[in-house]
Amino acid sequence: MGRRKKLAEIDRLDGNPSRRLIEESGIEALGEPFIPEHLSDDARGCIDVIKQAMPPNIYSALDSFILSAFATAWAIHKKATLVISDPKFQWIEASKRGAGIESAWIKMQRQQAALMASLGDRLGLDPKSRAALKMPDATKRKSKFAGLLGAQSYSSSLKN
Repeated sequence: MGRRKKLAEIDRLDGNPSRRLIEESGIEALGEPFIPEHLSDDARGCIDVIKQAMPPNIYSALDSFILSAFATAWAIHKKATLVISDPKFQWIEASKRGAGIESAWIKMQRQQAALMASLGDRLGLDPKSRAALKMPDATKRKSKFAGLLGAQSYSSSLKN
């Protein structure tokens, strides 16, 4: 098993710091992701936000299905959160036998949050995945040691 290999496009976005040949793996998926018509307005809006927030060529038409699953989980989570936020919300409900159990809305909210975390990791939506992405022409942070040797570089000092 071991660590999953990064997609070639992600390696390119990282700027290929190792300078090794980027090997294409698998087949290249084509097309732009689409938003299925059957999704709720909230889910459709979620996919729009994700598509606009990520760099181009990360998602393809094949990713539309996992994006739809994530967006649906988000829409359900939103609905459960709105129900729970009502001041009249009953946190504890009576079971068939009369014992107190947590509301089904709380369970639904928790399950959708777990599903979003899992799918978000696969889609590169979690903060750790985003922090690892670097655009190829992004400016690099200046080293705290830059300029210690003066304006003259080491190689030019050897020529003198």
